[in-house]
Amino acid sequence: MEENMHSENMNPRRTLASRITAISCIRTLVVTDLIFHGARILFSIFVLYITRNDIVEEPLKVFLTGYILLCAAKAITFFSKNSAFFHINRLPEYEESNNGLAVFSNLVEGCNLFWYILGYHWLQQCENCSQTHPLLYYTTVIWLILGFVSYILPLVAIVLLLILVSYVKPKLKTVVFHNDSDIHDGNSRCVICYENYVPGSLVKFLPCDHHFHCECVDEWLNIRDTCPLCKKSTSILYDLIESADSPV
Repeated sequence: MEENMHSENMNPRRTLASRITAISCIRTLVVTDLIFHGARILFSIFVLYITRNDIVEEPLKVFLTGYILLCAAKAITFFSKNSAFFHINRLPEYEESNNGLAVFSNLVEGCNLFWYILGYHWLQQCENCSQTHPLLYYTTVIWLILGFVSYILPLVAIVLLLILVSYVKPKLKTVVFHNDSDIHDGNSRCVICYENYVPGSLVKFLPCDHHFHCECVDEWLNIRDTCPLCKKSTSILYDLIESADSPV
């Protein structure tokens, strides 16, 4: 009775975990990004409406107007590039978008960076705007900070991923061999050295379930991070994506 109740309590957790996949995470990120872009566009329009009668020495209103247009263009291209994720169920089914859209997206990104630099220049020229037009001034400051951070964060993420891949190794299953029953496929031979496992030897299993002498595969993994047999990567990131997209 208690076991049944415990299993019933655990089922919702398992169901939730089974629904969390790489695809669902990407879809959530796409929707979140679109909401964030929409919020920035609406707030900028609100600021321009509130300050429509203000006369500003530096063209901060021009910056916000251009910012709205670039935000809209970026949101449209971003959704167009990632809309395929809403029509597939697994990452291997994803196909890259057409070259024309990629070129236009790069053009929008280039214009965005140029507009941020120009906006920063205008902001530096407007010495008294923080007192005379605080809403325009601080809105511009916030958008510039978020813009420059959006260009810096991907670089930081790339560095962290390189460190993660280089130094964080997956924890591989290792067993002490006693007899053939310790090996699920019944093959008690290491295909690297072509010697049979002897009682007491350490056998290491890779994420793909292929197994080898511990010392043999350790030497191999120091050179390559792939399985000697199937060439599947043993990287922790590859393993996470593969497990998340495996059919339930």
